[in-house]
Amino acid sequence: MSDSFASIKKTQAREIAYEAVAKLKPEATSVVEYQSRGHVIIIGDSQALKRFGDLPEGLTSEVVEYKGQAPSDDVLIEGALGQFVITIANQSLKGDLVLDLSPTPLLSMALKPPGYLVADLSDFKIQDTKDELADLVGTFEKPKYFNYDASACAHGRSGKPGCTRCIDACPAEAITSLIDTIKVEPTRCQGGGVCATVCPSGAITYAYPKPKDLLTHIRTLILTYLKEDQGRPDLIFVTEDEQAQAEQILPSALVVTVEEVASVGPEIWLSALAWGAQVVRLFDIGDGEGNNLMPRSSRAALDLNIEMVQTILVAANYPASSVTVVTDLGELLTSASMPMFALATHAPITGKRQSFYMALDHLVAKSESVEPITQLPDGSIFGDVLVDKESCTLCMACVSACPANALQDSSEKPMLSLVEANCLQCGICTSTCPENAITTLPRLLLDHEVRKKPRVLNEEEPFCCISCGKPFATKSGITTILEKLSGHSMFADERSLGRLKMCDDCRVRDMMEDPNSDF
Repeated sequence: MSDSFASIKKTQAREIAYEAVAKLKPEATSVVEYQSRGHVIIIGDSQALKRFGDLPEGLTSEVVEYKGQAPSDDVLIEGALGQFVITIANQSLKGDLVLDLSPTPLLSMALKPPGYLVADLSDFKIQDTKDELADLVGTFEKPKYFNYDASACAHGRSGKPGCTRCIDACPAEAITSLIDTIKVEPTRCQGGGVCATVCPSGAITYAYPKPKDLLTHIRTLILTYLKEDQGRPDLIFVTEDEQAQAEQILPSALVVTVEEVASVGPEIWLSALAWGAQVVRLFDIGDGEGNNLMPRSSRAALDLNIEMVQTILVAANYPASSVTVVTDLGELLTSASMPMFALATHAPITGKRQSFYMALDHLVAKSESVEPITQLPDGSIFGDVLVDKESCTLCMACVSACPANALQDSSEKPMLSLVEANCLQCGICTSTCPENAITTLPRLLLDHEVRKKPRVLNEEEPFCCISCGKPFATKSGITTILEKLSGHSMFADERSLGRLKMCDDCRVRDMMEDPNSDF
């Protein structure tokens, strides 16, 4: 078969795959509505205000004028298009739009809130800003890009801190802490989706499209392509801004357009490889002038996940470059692709970690040699829990706090176990442990049976009540209590000190019988 004929066949296979996914019916999401009446809060010094000039007809304004340096520390800007609240010097202003004329924007996040405009005061840009302000009057809608399940969130438990990955990664700073859970402001969220990518539990999921819909889209693309062409396809994720360039450079590749490539995470990449993609590439070529399109915080989170997955692929004896971020077109010439193997047949599912493990287990099963344990980069969402047995009293506070049921106790004896497949590496156990006996270690067990099997971290023989003989605590726990309370005035005599060695029922009974007790 000639190269030209093969190329035509691949292009035809791609077009047939696109026709197949066009027939899919992804689940709709809700919408976020903005209503703007055109009231503008303008912030700037006198020179900037004069240079910008008058607002377009139909807009109203209030001015926050300052002298000297912009008051970034003294101005609080909350809300988004149609509902901004500006607080300065204990006074609040409400507006639909904010026009920031400061040399350095008062809001520093990469993705500014809708309706917050930073003006370029060069001659040919002022009119563009005025036109944009005039266009932001009326009623607007956008998709609600996320779903959040607070019950699955690993941000905190009982006031003890845990995972902050979504807060750290969000380029719009639309996520804030509520101590044990988080709050995502839908009017500030702009669909970057990196929050869902970094979430270890799947508490935040992308809603446009939903995870199962995106997996269905990808599986349909790949399987339809493979029916038409025996060669395995490249799978490319791009934003709308880079779609045309990607299709021109790689005419036979399967291109999936998303709001932000950082919204596509490891479970998607590995599923695509298991279903038959020979490489997965995420485009971040940029604007052609050396500026990448992806916000810095999103790129940092994406790079961590790329490093994690590449480490896993190498441990499973596959090329690390099977999953890459493309920032330079020259990188397209150097990527190695996946070897041939029998493809996975599992259907798409909703669960993030379940999708990841299903794809991983298939790749591991088809590999000729696998490292059973691979150490992962710091910040990874899979890992081990280490317990200092000398310090641990088996109080089980960590078990109560664990949001994923990774840490478990036993009804038969004092014993702490770990199901490593469930561990989110959220850190709640380390912040909860009163003895500072717990640390976490990012790694992955590639044997799924070992990964799912509880592993004992610490165990002791139970301490039995000195009165009735019933087991009720651990020996180390009782020893610790005795050491801490031995000098306390309430336990100055041997009888009261002995009650610490009794179960609850016997302790109360002894206090009632003791003539020296204050009970």
